[in-house]
Parts: sequence; C-alpha cells; structure tokens
Amino acid sequence: MINVKDAQFGALGNGQVDDTAAIQRAVNFARTQSFPTGGGAYRITIFFPAGFYYITAPIDLTNANGIWLVGDGGPYLNTNILGNTSGAIFDFSGSSLSGCENFLFVSSTGSGAIRSTIGVQFALTGNGGLNCGIRNCSFQMEDYPTANNGFGSIGILNVRAEEFFINDCLVRANAPVVMSNAVSVTGQGVSFTATSRYQALVQGVGSMGSTNIQGTSLQTYEKRQPALVLNGTNSLSFQGYLSRSTATNGTNETAIYCNQYTTNLRIFAIIESFSRVMRVTNSGFESNEFNIVSSSVTSPTTELFDFTNCYVKGFKLQLSLPVLSERNNRYVIYHAPSSDPNQQAAGNITNSEISCYDINSNQYIISANYLRKGENLIFNTFRPFEKRGGRIRQLSNDSVIAGTVGSPTTATVYRFLQADNFASPNGRGGFYRIIVDGVIRAGSYGSGGTAVLSFQSQILVNQNYLGSQDPAAISVVTFARSATDASYISVNGITVNISFAGGVGTVTVLPRVSGRGTTEPINYDGTVELQNDFLVNSSIPL
Repeated sequence: MINVKDAQFGALGNGQVDDTAAIQRAVNFARTQSFPTGGGAYRITIFFPAGFYYITAPIDLTNANGIWLVGDGGPYLNTNILGNTSGAIFDFSGSSLSGCENFLFVSSTGSGAIRSTIGVQFALTGNGGLNCGIRNCSFQMEDYPTANNGFGSIGILNVRAEEFFINDCLVRANAPVVMSNAVSVTGQGVSFTATSRYQALVQGVGSMGSTNIQGTSLQTYEKRQPALVLNGTNSLSFQGYLSRSTATNGTNETAIYCNQYTTNLRIFAIIESFSRVMRVTNSGFESNEFNIVSSSVTSPTTELFDFTNCYVKGFKLQLSLPVLSERNNRYVIYHAPSSDPNQQAAGNITNSEISCYDINSNQYIISANYLRKGENLIFNTFRPFEKRGGRIRQLSNDSVIAGTVGSPTTATVYRFLQADNFASPNGRGGFYRIIVDGVIRAGSYGSGGTAVLSFQSQILVNQNYLGSQDPAAISVVTFARSATDASYISVNGITVNISFAGGVGTVTVLPRVSGRGTTEPINYDGTVELQNDFLVNSSIPL
C-alpha cells in the first residue's frame, strides 16, 4: 500500500497547501510497481490518511490498470478532497479495474470559476476503460448552473466505461450521475462535450451498459437537471434514493432522464421532491422494470412517466403514492397530445404491466391517446383491466345492489371515459361495442328462497365524424333461470341501457322480478368488455 503522506510523495492534507503534485507523484509511482517476484504490473492501493487535500488540477489516473484510491473511512469528515480544478477532481478516463472509496469530494462556491465542475470522471479511451467503480464516497459539488456548458455541476460522469459500479454513495450536484454512450452528452435543453485533460476520449456512439448502482442517494441542487441522466445507457440496475437538496431555482421536475434507445433498466427507488419520475425523449424503451415510491413532490398534478413519441415494449411498473394529496388528476403513463386534433400519438406501448393502486380514477392510469396505440397491456389498479386483441376487459367482478324484489332500481354496472375527441371538428367518427356478461341474483345468503338469471347483453353505438350518435342497438340474451320457489322470488328478465353525459358513458341494468318476498335484495354480479375504434383516443373504464 502506498501512503500519499510518505516523505517521497509529501502530501500534507491540511487544506491550505496545494497537494496536487504530491498526490500525482504517488499515483505515478503506483503505475511503476510490479510483483516483487516479477510477472508485470499488479493491483495497488493508494491510501489517503484523514485530512483535507487541496488540489488545483485533476488527479491523472487515466489509462491506469488496477489502481485503487482509499480514504480513511469512518462516520465523520475524514478524507476530504477540496477541488479547484476547473474540471474533474479525479480523472479515471481509460482506466480498468480502478476506482476509489472513502472520500468526500468538495467543490466550493467561494472558489468561483476555478472550482471543480465534475467530481469523478470515467471514460473510454483507446487504452480501454472497464471494471471500475466507486464505494462509500460523498460528493458536495454545489450549485454551479453555468458549468459544463449549462449542464451544471456533475458528481459522477461516465462515458462508455462499462461494467461499472457505484455503491453506498451520497452524490449532490446539479446532475449527480450522468452516463453516456458518446462524448456528446445531452440533458434537458442542454448538451456538452465530455473531454479529458490528459487523454483523447473515443469518439462516435458506442455502448454504455452493465452498470450497478446500489445503496446510493442522488440529490440535485435546484431544479436544473435530473438526478440520473442516461444517454443511450442499457443494462443498468439502481437501488437507492433520488431527491433534491434545494429546489428554489429552475423548472426541471424530472428525476430520471433517458435519451436514445434504452433497455434492461432495473430501477428500485424512493423519489422525493421530483414531481415526474421519468421523461423519455428517445424512440425506444424496451424490457425495463421500475419499482417506485414517489412522495413529497413540488407539483402534484405533473404526470409521473412521460413517454411522448416513445415506443415502449415490455415495461413493468409498480408505483406507490403514499401521500393522499398527490394522487388526484395525475397521469401515471402519459403521452402528450398532438397539436393537430386529428393526429394520433406518435408512440405506442405494448406487452406491459402497470401496477398502481393509489390513483383514484383509471382515467389517469394512462392517457387515452396512448392507450389507443397500446396492445397486450395489464393495469393493476383499484379497478383492474386489460387491453388485449383490441378489447378492454374488466379483471374484477362487480357486485351492485339493484333494489329489492318489491322495489327494483336501476343499477349502474359500468362507466367509461368516452373515446370521442371533442377537440376535433371533423374526425370524431367511431363506435362503441359493450358486452355485459353477468347474473341477476334475488335473495340473500340466508333467505328461504333465491332466484338467479344469467344473461349477456351487447350494446352497439355508432358515431359520425361530427360526433352525432345513432340510437344505441341493444340485445339481451337470457342463458338460464333458476328459482327455489318462483312464487316467493322469480327473476323474469332484465333491461339494459346506455347513456352519455359529460364525456362519460354509463351502462345500467334494471331487473324484472316478482314474488311475495318483497324485502329480499337484488344484486347484479358480472364483468364488462369494451371494444371501441376512434381515430385518436381509446375509451378507459372508470
């Protein structure tokens, strides 16, 4: 093990004297070391005793093989790196099997333009760049909105250095973690070109994957950039916490931002302050799994996942919203409408399963224009449904009271959001086909006599391009009837109807019953299936 305070290197760690040259001497010495018995270079540790190490240029760890920097670990401020480097603090570009642990990286606002803008950088060079990582480190990069061409301060930057890990870290910056498959790094409304002061980074677009981030907290300064920026990043696993340290300036509400085709993400996170879990601006988002708790947001009506213009395949989401006031009128899965009211959503969603039991209405589990372009979907909500083969089907049985034998009442058995695109002047044509499959049961579990009728009803409503509807065509087929004592209770038939008001379709049933058991209850039990075809939107069961 090499100690940066050894006399031959001379680091002081007092926070006042510039330790850049001393630390670099230790790193350069480590590069020269070989096995005592021969056999070439070996993996070596460079130790930093507790202290404050002031540096004025990035520590050059580029193209290293097996160099690991270790601070003096513990629960207090032990090994601190004070960076006034106008760039990265540690630069591992082109390194393999290298990294660091047990450090606190600090960039001070009081140092102005010379303060560090990136905590630790990893990147692919012609020499390579694989199997690196960071453990048990903290980053305090502070709010620096003009840094990195307007991207702001970055805690950890990784450009194509794959098979990478971040474990048990706290990262505070404008953009805590940024990963990219090219040196051209894109955020929300900004971009910059990643460089190394010591090595040429590989140009062009490649792969950025096989990354594991565990037990890590990412906290942004202000509303400037997401906590996790993924440019063409695939096969990433994240378990941790995303939030904002401060949230006064800026407009960003997105916690995770994906740009370019993204696949095989596994995100298990608690997300606070950020109102939007994710925004995807690339065309492809495939085979990704999210398990999210979202709470304490700053804008509780903001959609949670924005998939505008995106083709989503094989997405599995489990979402919890524990704060009651953050559940209303808020889309879970959202695709923005086109400026042309007769234009369909540009993206689609297929083969996906969305689970959220906290949204108060299915109307907000997915936007109607996106469901129109969806297929093979399951929605596990307080009223679960699926869309398969172009049909929307209830996944739970409804039991509705329909009065008593002596006083039957009309019972609402199904409500759905109309697919009608009210914004269109001439593209509102389509149809609704509703299939009601159920039973009417008269009498209770303790009654002396009961009666049951099983039936199926089909309802067809045609609508022209101006939104005018033809009279509903309704058929009812009775499959079977049974009564313990027909003179006491008998279910003789059923009337089914449909109405539209306020953008909602409502299906009702009215049982026809007879018998002297006038106080016996009547119930409907059944499921409903909906088929509809309109240009822009799909109906959604409510």
